[in-house]
Amino acid sequence: MPKIFSETRKQYLYKIIKQNCIDLIREKGYRQLNIRELAKMTGISTGTFYNFYNSKEDLILSIMEDSQHNLQNRFFKILECNGKITKSEFIDLYSFFFLKDESNIFRYLSRDDLTTILLRADRSQPFENIRTSMKKNIMYIDKPKKNINFNAVINFIQLVNLCLQNSDLLVKEEIESTVKKLLENITEQIFEEECK
Repeated sequence: MPKIFSETRKQYLYKIIKQNCIDLIREKGYRQLNIRELAKMTGISTGTFYNFYNSKEDLILSIMEDSQHNLQNRFFKILECNGKITKSEFIDLYSFFFLKDESNIFRYLSRDDLTTILLRADRSQPFENIRTSMKKNIMYIDKPKKNINFNAVINFIQLVNLCLQNSDLLVKEEIESTVKKLLENITEQIFEEECK
């Protein structure tokens, strides 16, 4: 029989399960994430975990959605202040997301991890979601190109992810500047060239 929690306690447990999951993945990786260990760390039974999530993939997808939601919230906070997103604001926003946002679970998942998660969760259209989200946000961009090549943008995003996932193969002192260069390539696909 499922344990009954108050709504406040449930919301707290959702939050702490997600944070503990991120911590474990950062420490051990997705493949070593063990629900029994996660439940124990959270102070609940394994059975109680399954009252919150059907699987570890469902949990991770929920955290991915949170990461995307947090990014959107930062996007719209900039928008509230300035009315439009400039190139430099775009680069700053995504630099933080990719390089410094410790709650961004994408930073800790490999390409193989993402593929496994999406297949197990029966979500085979990740690029379509990215493309849809980008198309919605274009109206808030300062001076967007008329014909944006969204496929190129997605490829550059994937290059950023590959760079971060393989950071052990790169010169550590240059990772941040490399990511920023890739983000500049993304802005070249999205923003009109500035007149000189």
